[in-house]
Amino acid sequence: MAATSTTEIWDAAWTLTMRAKRKELTDNFFDAYPTLDMFRSGGALITDNGGKEIQADLMYSGNSAQYFSGYDVLNTDAVDGITAAFFPFRYAAVPITINYTEEMENRKSDSAMKLLAAKTEQSMLTLRDQINSSIYSAQTGKAPLGFQDIVADAPGTSPTTLGGITVSSNTWWKNKSNNATSDTSFQTIVNTNFYEGMVRMSTLWNDVSEGNEQPTNIFTTNGIYADYEEIFEGTGYQRLTGKDSPGVDGRLPSFRGIPVQYDRDCGTGRMYFLNTKYLKMHMQAGMNFAKTPFKEPSNQMAKVGFIVVGLQITSNNRRRQGVIYNLND
Repeated sequence: MAATSTTEIWDAAWTLTMRAKRKELTDNFFDAYPTLDMFRSGGALITDNGGKEIQADLMYSGNSAQYFSGYDVLNTDAVDGITAAFFPFRYAAVPITINYTEEMENRKSDSAMKLLAAKTEQSMLTLRDQINSSIYSAQTGKAPLGFQDIVADAPGTSPTTLGGITVSSNTWWKNKSNNATSDTSFQTIVNTNFYEGMVRMSTLWNDVSEGNEQPTNIFTTNGIYADYEEIFEGTGYQRLTGKDSPGVDGRLPSFRGIPVQYDRDCGTGRMYFLNTKYLKMHMQAGMNFAKTPFKEPSNQMAKVGFIVVGLQITSNNRRRQGVIYNLND
């Protein structure tokens, strides 16, 4: 029987480390940034079993209904109104490396576990930062879609196609947007004794809402958040929610009952109104922060493995997503 190699021993130690710390590492991944937390806590984190892409079924118009009596002839004509968008999975990997001297210095099992735990946490933080940044960006290269694609400033112009559907010729596939023209802020009061920024917020809220279909989350930049928060100082914070988060008295300012939060990666001058009923983060089963076995490069005294994730951001109703852009930040 062949002797167990040092690579196999480190693989086993890494497996034990991941098993013991998986929940903690996953919690740290999602809890650190409010946008990532939104997907998990809002029920918008979906695990898919296999496949190259996600199919999002879309209903863009209703069927026909009619009142009748007795022997009236009923309409049986088929009505279009259902289609699908397709979003390919994107993949990210971050390395875990152990060189020969580290291996020799950490031969005891407890030392090895501590070293692997530290390196795994470091890599997960790197992966977290990159994914959160991608969420607030436009898709480039092999990255997943971001809010600048799904909740675009100029829907139909950039991007022109999303999920395989041409946006310009399908107005139902456009998100809502509001150009604040750079002079709108939460510091200037208009003649109605209402802050300019709140006028924009009210307009966009109404644009993305219909009946009980209303935004679930509002995200903006740190600067805009600070201006918005300052409006209510000394007024008892009637617009605060009870959720623990940065803000006065550990609570968040809100708008019409929805928390207003800031994310460090939110693009300058932007405020997003999101509805997680129609906005999802998909992760590929088996590539949900999975580890690969360690390999030894032929020209280095080291071992390298990877933490990998397959993911994509999707929407099946862009009309319920909106952005104010060019706010005075």
